[in-house]
Amino acid sequence: MYGFRIDYPEECRVEFNSKSRREAGDVAFRFPENARIYLSWGELEKVAKRFNSAEEHANYSLEAMQKGKNVKNFERVHRDTIPTHSHKGTLTKVKFDEKGVRFIPGSKDLPREAYSFHLHCDKSNRYFILYTMTPANELRFGRIMDSMRESFKCH
Repeated sequence: MYGFRIDYPEECRVEFNSKSRREAGDVAFRFPENARIYLSWGELEKVAKRFNSAEEHANYSLEAMQKGKNVKNFERVHRDTIPTHSHKGTLTKVKFDEKGVRFIPGSKDLPREAYSFHLHCDKSNRYFILYTMTPANELRFGRIMDSMRESFKCH
């Protein structure tokens, strides 16, 4: 539709942001259990002014996430450079605790895992970010995320 391709599980409902266009946008892949995997994209020249690579872009995203007011015990678990459709993408997995709601009695911190894949494509002049956040040790979505990443074609 917008010049890229990604395979996703049949069980997903695909939800495009109504403001999406070829140059920039996002889509959510919603699962029956209400989990989501997101794909966002934008103009590469806008982020290229700040980041020389997908890895620098990923580092910035992780730093911003770590500084979130509801995040504690942030830990980078895995980082890898993955060749994808003639580019080098950055795959990252992190763990953290999402702080419980303070004004609700008995609210506890929730252990979470987040997966992200950052890719810069000079041929389409776009960056892409595939990401999800899941409860800790929910291996299913990590595997689905890997499958979607492996199928991704950016141009």
